[in-house]
Amino acid sequence: MNKILCLLPLAGLLTACGTTPPVQYYTLGPVPASQAAAATDGPSLVVGPVGVPATVDRLLIVRTVAGSRAEVTEGHRWAAPLKTEIARRLAVELARRSGNGRIVAWPQNSLADPALTLPVDIQRLEAEGFEQVSLEAVWSLRQGGKDIAGRRFAAAERVTEATWAGLAAAHGRLVDALAADIAGELVRRR
Repeated sequence: MNKILCLLPLAGLLTACGTTPPVQYYTLGPVPASQAAAATDGPSLVVGPVGVPATVDRLLIVRTVAGSRAEVTEGHRWAAPLKTEIARRLAVELARRSGNGRIVAWPQNSLADPALTLPVDIQRLEAEGFEQVSLEAVWSLRQGGKDIAGRRFAAAERVTEATWAGLAAAHGRLVDALAADIAGELVRRR
């Protein structure tokens, strides 16, 4: 009987240690609905490839805490590679903002020889705790392998809800702001 009583706390401890919270997966948030159907007569455009810094090029969500310490969490992950999510979100937003329905994310199979390509280099994408997310990027609009437009973009977005979902949504709003910057150039060139 004494042995059984001694083993009960150990069994309870092992059971408690064996349970882990479920992993939560996040996207860049919902894409705003199109206000009008996109036209199909604009120049075909492939968005990407998109490069992201190695510090955030992972499925695990990374945020900076205490100034320079990176916190990589096991329980909160991106639903897809971040560079894939960014390219997809940019393509959808550019189509919505420019009215051109012939915009797809790289890698793609639907456009054999696109008229334009849009490589994007995300140079900084940093979540500062649950306070704000900062984005710095350089984008180039190319036609026939030559740059016809491009510039550096930088912005920050406050996290409106101090949760992992709020953090992911702030990332999405920054990508939308980048899309707005690029869409202005696409509309001027139409």
